[in-house]
Amino acid sequence: MNKLSIFPAPVVTTWQRLHLLLPTPAPVHAQWFNVIAALVLSLLLNQHFIAQVLVRVPGQHGLQLSLFLLLPLINFLLMWLVSLFGAQKSGFLVLAFIGAISCYFMQSFGVLMDKSMLQNALETDVAEASGLLSLAMLAHVCGLMLVPVLLCLWLPIRAQTTKQKLLHALLSALIWLLAAGSVLASGRAELIPFFRNFRDIKHMALPLAPISASISVSQHWLKAQFPTQLNKIGEDAIVPVTARTGKPRLMVLVLGETARADHFQLNGYGRATNPLLSQLPVVSFRQVSSCGTATAHSVPCMFSELDQAHFDGDLAKNSENVLDVLQRTGVTVKWLDNNSGCKRVCDRVPSLMLFEDKTNPLCEQGQCQDAILLEALARELAEPLTQDKIIVLHQLGSHGPEYFRRSTEQQKHFLPECTDKQIQFCDTQSLRNAYDNSLIATDELLANVIRSLQQQHDYQAAMLYISDHGESLGENGTYLHGLPYWIAPQAQKHVPMIWWMSEEFEQKQGLSRDCIRDARDTQLSHDYLFHSLLGSFAVESKVYQPSLDFLQQCRRRAI
Repeated sequence: MNKLSIFPAPVVTTWQRLHLLLPTPAPVHAQWFNVIAALVLSLLLNQHFIAQVLVRVPGQHGLQLSLFLLLPLINFLLMWLVSLFGAQKSGFLVLAFIGAISCYFMQSFGVLMDKSMLQNALETDVAEASGLLSLAMLAHVCGLMLVPVLLCLWLPIRAQTTKQKLLHALLSALIWLLAAGSVLASGRAELIPFFRNFRDIKHMALPLAPISASISVSQHWLKAQFPTQLNKIGEDAIVPVTARTGKPRLMVLVLGETARADHFQLNGYGRATNPLLSQLPVVSFRQVSSCGTATAHSVPCMFSELDQAHFDGDLAKNSENVLDVLQRTGVTVKWLDNNSGCKRVCDRVPSLMLFEDKTNPLCEQGQCQDAILLEALARELAEPLTQDKIIVLHQLGSHGPEYFRRSTEQQKHFLPECTDKQIQFCDTQSLRNAYDNSLIATDELLANVIRSLQQQHDYQAAMLYISDHGESLGENGTYLHGLPYWIAPQAQKHVPMIWWMSEEFEQKQGLSRDCIRDARDTQLSHDYLFHSLLGSFAVESKVYQPSLDFLQQCRRRAI
């Protein structure tokens, strides 16, 4: 095959003209090409990895040398594997391209290329993904790809017989094992504690990190293609007759997106990000931690019976959740979504994906303002209610990086705003303004939900708002969210939670408003949602744990 056939025609033409100015080198051995490619990948893509090693273990030159030797050895192994399939140059370009894209996001947003980050990216929609694409990304990737492309065009590989290829590949493997074994053996005493103490460093090595994450995600995807029998929970769940209180209960659960608790005025933030809620009788719980740092993990976890410490995504996808248990007891369940879907949580309950509406004036460029949730809620409230009901409103909320798109002109209280999707280039104040304006939009949404419920008198109403995770806004060079939980900053894990109830809900459920207000600084987490929802509908079941119901301590027994 012609060595230029893997490139587009314009690239070939340009190269042919430049080629007249450059001498043609002698063909190199295939394994030497692997060595050169491994060095290029290691030096070109891993400035962040190298910098972090120097920062984490300053002065430990032996350990640093071991890590710097391991990097090209690993990249040589990747090249050796692709060369076995006869795709040496094209494989090199694919590895370089994967690494270049990963390098951009790592350097620009401070993210890590681990399994959860990749899964979150794969489960987002086109509109959200497009918000991350930019000319800067194109320029960055093209700049990094320049050397690999020129190397593939300029350097020919010596032809070999099949027998020679196999023999030399085997010999290279033996030399690699000897080299890698020597590095690991000599640095074992330092390498083991290093990777134990700095577990995130392996997610910085390129292009290994995204490839490893892809393999892990693929394994989970394959498992999902052969699902096991659905694991049912709470089959004993009932609502006793004595717990029925005349008018049906109605709970509106607003599932927030990317809201951080320390930017809520109700939690002591210095800016008026809750101008409407601060005028309403709500309780804001100030010490709530999320189950994860990305929607794909947090949403299934918070509705699951499993707690944060024992949560398993595969198990959760093949298990019922709190909505299934409520539905089994006779509670009507409805999921209204303006995000990118419910992450399998609403698979067995009635749901409506509002963001798919192409005709609604609230929607443009593939995304809708959260006001579309109010329209859908109004339709739900207009239906006669004869039994208990829970309505889940899944927000687009403050999803980045285009925070400025999450608020209307009337909601832009803080100016100037960052309107660049390359938020790493925005000044701190304008980025903060755009993000805080998105919280103004959430404040208005929640206030309107409460006002809608206040106007209804045919049921006992309550509203619970809780965000799925937080967001980094450039602190320590970190943006967006999705870092591994054990190293994620508090900004990504500390989430807001707000409670409102009507007077009738308070009286009929035997709750004390003063008690709930006094408990606003209690340490809570997403683990409480499953049990608090069961408790709010008076569900009795073995799966219900009163100690994880944040309202339980404030319930009064009827005399």
